[in-house]
Amino acid sequence: MMADMHICDRCGKPTPNYSKYICGPVCGSDGYSICDDCRKQRDRERAWENVQWHQEAITCPWCGYVDTDSWEFDDEYDDKYECLRCGKPFVLEKLVEVTYTSKRRIEDMPEGWDGE
Repeated sequence: MMADMHICDRCGKPTPNYSKYICGPVCGSDGYSICDDCRKQRDRERAWENVQWHQEAITCPWCGYVDTDSWEFDDEYDDKYECLRCGKPFVLEKLVEVTYTSKRRIEDMPEGWDGE
């Protein structure tokens, strides 16, 4: 029995590889195809990037240096940031989480309010 052939979404070559999306269709498609060569290239690129996900301080993906003065970085994004120790360039994104807390003002409490 011959496997169904699909077209690789990256290079356009025929491939038997097909993966369904976990959460259902996306943009009218049930899944995606990627050939073995493109999968190897994608995995190689991801390993090369050495992404340092959601660190408390700027961490160099080259030498591992942790910048303890990261709080001084003002921009949201820098595609030419240089490590302070090894001097090599890397892409830097600053992710900021904002949360809010709200409550009634005590001075607006109605007289005689008993908590109900």
